[in-house]
Amino acid sequence: MAISTGSFVYAVFLAVMICFNIAGNSLVCLVIWKKKERKNLINRLLFHLAIADLLVAAFFIPPCILRHFIGQPTGFTGDLLCKFITGGNLGWVAASASSFLLVAVAFERHSATVHPLLSLSQSRSPRLVPILWMLAILMAIPSLVVSVGDVESQMCVNNFPDYSTMRAYYLAWSFVNSLLPISIMGYLYTRIIMCLRSRVLVTSSASQTVSRSRDKVTRMLISVSVIFISCWTPPVVLCVLSPMIPGGYATVYPVATASALLNSCLNPLVYSFHSQQFRKNVASVFPCSNNKQTTT
Repeated sequence: MAISTGSFVYAVFLAVMICFNIAGNSLVCLVIWKKKERKNLINRLLFHLAIADLLVAAFFIPPCILRHFIGQPTGFTGDLLCKFITGGNLGWVAASASSFLLVAVAFERHSATVHPLLSLSQSRSPRLVPILWMLAILMAIPSLVVSVGDVESQMCVNNFPDYSTMRAYYLAWSFVNSLLPISIMGYLYTRIIMCLRSRVLVTSSASQTVSRSRDKVTRMLISVSVIFISCWTPPVVLCVLSPMIPGGYATVYPVATASALLNSCLNPLVYSFHSQQFRKNVASVFPCSNNKQTTT
């Protein structure tokens, strides 16, 4: 299949982000899985966040990379491939789950910091994650229904009944997956920052150690949320302004795709930069690094 220079550069850019995404989030999953004592509520949420970010990369490989080199089948088979593989719908399910999990993380940090005695119950956490994944799937059902293979362009398209329905769905998706999470996280982390600035530490050294450790985790997750806001604000703005943008949603889609991948591949870097304990756990996962440490 012929591919333009711009499409090739875009595909290479996405391929690089996908590689970083898979490597970084696989490492996060491995670290949390190996360190069983770290599987409390916050780490369970971070584990599923890394899985969601990993699936964003995996499910975006066919629509972002392979479609430039492999033709899209037509007919019933082509429609099925569009709905579940080449259309990228499962990637957007994972992106939605990532957004919802970040909101859950913000609520957990808010409870642990502002109301430490009323933090989220561990008994609720096993039910929380499946509910968030189910919400993400529900958000993608309309797109799954209308995704079909176009015979002329040999690409996947969303065949909505009319423009108004299409615009209503995209605006609703942007609101639920981007604007609403941004607003909630902004409010919760603002309260957290205000609480951290006004907190008076008690004299007990053990209490100070616990408080400092909790504050470090909170600052790290604030950075993750700031990255989310920075990555998802441009697609939301473009979606709202799409009637005035040349190309409309055809222009918004590649920006949103790049934003989803960028947000997903940056999260592991935040963990690494902010958490010395995370770096130590990464080193402990690899036997070769442990051998080097013991021999020096």
